[in-house]
Parts: sequence; structure tokens; C-alpha cells
Amino acid sequence: SYAIARGNMSNKTVFFLRHGQAAHNVNAEPLRAAGCTFTEFLNQMKADDVFDAPLTEAGREQARCAGEDTVMVTKARGVDLICASPLSRAIDTANAVFKSAPLSTPRFVLEDLREISGWMVNAKRRRSSELAKLYTGWDVTSNVLTEEDDFFDPAKLESDDSVRRRANAALKWIWEREESAIAVVAHGGLFHKLIHDNEKVRAHKAPLRFQNCQLEECSFRYLQEEDIFELSFSR
Repeated sequence: SYAIARGNMSNKTVFFLRHGQAAHNVNAEPLRAAGCTFTEFLNQMKADDVFDAPLTEAGREQARCAGEDTVMVTKARGVDLICASPLSRAIDTANAVFKSAPLSTPRFVLEDLREISGWMVNAKRRRSSELAKLYTGWDVTSNVLTEEDDFFDPAKLESDDSVRRRANAALKWIWEREESAIAVVAHGGLFHKLIHDNEKVRAHKAPLRFQNCQLEECSFRYLQEEDIFELSFSR
């Protein structure tokens, strides 16, 4: 059970946002949409693999358009904390989509929000010092504790249990923050494990799968007696 200081206090609002289209998504996402197997999906991403896969031009346009949407501008102005995966496609998406958030809004890079790690270098992050130079205004060092990506294993994918532990640690971190409206910018694989394959999470009306640059709003609370995180999506 988590020793969580906030207990059963009032709910938070969380905006889950998957990054825009990145280099490894161009061919794999259409295959997945057409009903390919998960193995075929992984193999296509492996074929298109590139280190810390950046947003494509289409992905940047997705994020730019989302950030200029009238409804999104209103949401962004109400966000009082932004956190993102240490992979550049997530941080770049966060900067574009939440560009209307006040400059004083805290921005944290969370190692625990990274995509399922290992095997493919699109899931390997940059050195923490490089991230700090590239993304001024973001707190990198509080939650990215090593300079090199020591977590990445080129020989194999991260285990499901490891992904779930990270996802739950991220939820715990978010719940214990004082802010009440929080943007979480990360990845499709991480979100699936967090929401749908996680005994510590009870999700209501959750999307089965996040598309590139898809944003979903939910009410978030921790049920201390049950030791469960509850996510109620606005759908």
C-alpha cells in the first residue's frame, strides 16, 4: 500500500496526451489500425527504428494544430503542472500543445513516463545534460537521476511488471503534488499498461488505445482504503 500524504482528498484533473507522430510511427500505426498482430506492429517499428525517434513534420503539425485549437487553449491556460517523458517527441509535443499555459507553470521531465524500454532505440533517451540544454524551462534533473540512459537494454524489451511499477510510481508522484490540473505527455505503450493492464488502476470510459496526439481528460483520485488509483475519463 502507498503511504500517500494526500489521502482521500479532492480529485485532480489529468490531461493524458500521447505524443504526435514520430519517425517510428509512420508505417507501424497504419498497420496497427488495419488489424496487424502485435508482433507485426513491433517488427515494423523495429524496421523504422531511430534513436530517440523525433516528431515527423506531420507530428509537429498535429501538435501545432492541437495547441491552437480554441478548446485546447482554454484547457492549457488552466493547467498548473506539465510533466512529460524524457523522450524528445513527448517534450516537443508538450511544448506545442500546451504553449498557452502560463510561463510560470512548472514543467517536469519524469523518467517513469518513458515508453516501454529496450530493444528499439526509439525508446532510448538522450543524456540528461543534453535534455537540460535542449529544453530550458523544464526541470530535468529532479526526476532523471542518471546522465546516461542506464535503464535501456538493447537486448530485450522491458518487462510488463517493470512498466506497471513505473506507471504507478508516476501516478503516485502526480497525486502527491499540490497542483490540481496536470498534463501528462507520454506514449501509447506506457498508457496502455497504466490504464488497461494494471491491477492498481480502475479506469472508467478509458480509450482502448491512444492515437498520435490524442488528448483525454479524466478525473483522478487515490482510494486509500482500496489502494487503487481511479481514473474517470470525460468521454
